[in-house]
Amino acid sequence: MTKFFVFLLLLTSETLAFSQGTVEDAAALKKRRADLWYADSSFTLPSAAPTRNTPVMGAPKNTGDMRLFNAITRPAGYLLGALILGALAYAFYDFTKAHKTTLRHNSPAEPSDIKTVENLYEADFTALIKMAERKTDYRLALRYYYLQLLQEFSRQSLIRYEKNKTNRQYAEEIKNHKWGPSFLEATKYYNFVWYGNRMPSEENYHELTAHFLKMPPYV
Repeated sequence: MTKFFVFLLLLTSETLAFSQGTVEDAAALKKRRADLWYADSSFTLPSAAPTRNTPVMGAPKNTGDMRLFNAITRPAGYLLGALILGALAYAFYDFTKAHKTTLRHNSPAEPSDIKTVENLYEADFTALIKMAERKTDYRLALRYYYLQLLQEFSRQSLIRYEKNKTNRQYAEEIKNHKWGPSFLEATKYYNFVWYGNRMPSEENYHELTAHFLKMPPYV
């Protein structure tokens, strides 16, 4: 029994000594190294202000890799956007150009294109007259009526069409033909409207065209 009591006493003494040594060692460690604040197993963080190197939980990371990634992708995004806009602009331009070309090819020749007798023969004045009438441009429609007379008389070799000839000269060429008087009258009305820069009303227009319709190709 006495031996057992001595054994317990020795064991208790060693335990106390070990515990005291552990506490002393932990305190010494905390003094030497601030990052060993948990050495006493209390896990209580000292209320010291965080240093600049201490990361803050939840703060966004702005690393050098992210900055490099942004520096590369941002100009690439701008370039891609510019390429898309450029492609759209070119497509719109190409479509508009093709549309204008189609309209030009499908439209009858304008009088400004008539520089030779071949141009005169190729012009579709019937279509041009209808187009001008749809726009209620009766002055222009009357001009097409007159040019169609020149076209017909030139085909019949009653006149010789030349760009720089005057209407009076054409009237002189055809004056001895049965259509001469009617053509001279139509020429006067045409000169009055076209060179006088007068816009006839719809009623006046039909009254004037009645003089043109007395001659070929309208009869």
